[in-house]
Amino acid sequence: MNSSYKKLLCVIFFLIPVILSFLCVYKADNDIWYLLSEGRYIIQNGIYHIDPLSMHEGLSVVVQNWVSASLLWLVFSAFGKTGILLLTVIVNFVICFLLYKIAMLISKNNHILSLLVMLFTDIALMQDFIVTRPQIFSFVLLLSLVYFLELYIKTDNSKYLIAIPILSFVEANLHASLWLMIFLIMVPYIIDGMKLPFIETQKYRVKPLIIAFIISLFIGLINPYGYKVMTFIFTSFFDKQMHSYINELNVYSFGLRGLNLLAYLVIACTMLCYTYFRKGNVRIRYICLYFGTMLLGLMSIKGLSHFFLLSIFPFAYFFKDIFPTSLKGVSKPIIKTISILLPVVCVISIISFIGIGIYGIKNFDMNNDAEKVFNELDKYATKGQTIYTSFNDGGYAEFRGYKPYIDPRAEVFLKINNHKEDVFLENYQLNHGIIDYKEFIDKYNFDYLLVSYDDKIGNYLSNENTDYYMVADDLAGRFSVYARKDLLPQGIPS
Repeated sequence: MNSSYKKLLCVIFFLIPVILSFLCVYKADNDIWYLLSEGRYIIQNGIYHIDPLSMHEGLSVVVQNWVSASLLWLVFSAFGKTGILLLTVIVNFVICFLLYKIAMLISKNNHILSLLVMLFTDIALMQDFIVTRPQIFSFVLLLSLVYFLELYIKTDNSKYLIAIPILSFVEANLHASLWLMIFLIMVPYIIDGMKLPFIETQKYRVKPLIIAFIISLFIGLINPYGYKVMTFIFTSFFDKQMHSYINELNVYSFGLRGLNLLAYLVIACTMLCYTYFRKGNVRIRYICLYFGTMLLGLMSIKGLSHFFLLSIFPFAYFFKDIFPTSLKGVSKPIIKTISILLPVVCVISIISFIGIGIYGIKNFDMNNDAEKVFNELDKYATKGQTIYTSFNDGGYAEFRGYKPYIDPRAEVFLKINNHKEDVFLENYQLNHGIIDYKEFIDKYNFDYLLVSYDDKIGNYLSNENTDYYMVADDLAGRFSVYARKDLLPQGIPS
């Protein structure tokens, strides 16, 4: 293919996911508020081991994404919500670039095939997983790992494996909850290099891989929390009550709408392709990555991101010998049409990128539904006072400078992690009517209570004679704020 055509195709195919990023990342994820609160505290006060954000004293904490939180806060404090959006878009561009480089490496530089694989993978991820959360940084690191592993296999040069311990160190500090994925990815590559009976493997040098694997395990311990960043995932995400609060931990169910349909099509097509090309053109590492990540995807919605990330790029290997690499043999009228259309499409893509980029930046939603009532509360409340909130609203309360009862950092409120009190279980029992509301309120003597429309404690506060009185609402029936009687602002009758 003509080099000018390749350049135009690159521009078009890389602009498409960037344009889609501005359209799909239209609202900040709710977790952004506690992440910004963590990052702000770390930048201003340093790394902490006892939780300073919630109202509970003495809770041991592991900030497993302390680098990500700090980065998000630095970007937000310097550039506001525009910075958060642009950071997400830029990271997604890097994801696309790495996908393209991996596909080029394993397809013997099949340019068009690599671009298609990159685009399809990113569109699948963008449906639900390219969001303002630390996981997107992990996607970059995991794809970098695959790229260096493939480079090692292609060149038989161990220097590329030096990057793996570095990636382990970065991931353990950046987003430790996905640190183990580094080793789950490496295992198929180790297997494919071994001589195994009854299984045809590629049989490259596996000893350097095993050494890099072991070194990376120990390098991951270089973080402010030591081994705890690796073990907290086992004490957190298997808690039964957590699954009723965190949807992404639940088992995935297939349907016929949106992401469900896309997931079904991807899995079905991938299995067909693996079956069709299973004789003589399959690498064991790709088979292992496919079935391993598919298992993760079937176990939870969160695991589905790994399936999209790691099971589609092998298409570049399977189709490398049958997918055209040039326009040789194509009729002259078609070549002439392509030569006319490519520049036109490229110009349209650039114009769309500029227009949609401006639209996306202008309309990026980083507002919180409780913003109005907090604006009212700020008029008379003091920062650092305690406030009851629901699980989802606590992060924003922290961002506004208050100390909430609970927030979306679910693992922090499990006794097995904080070594003091099972706040998460208490909150679960409160929302299921197991705990008496009056006893609960008396126990904590909150300064304020933020009640959402679906919070059962709101009915109690509205109908019972308590020591709390409503001092603000958002006029839309979504949130109300109750103040303790002795904290009532002047002008509000008790």
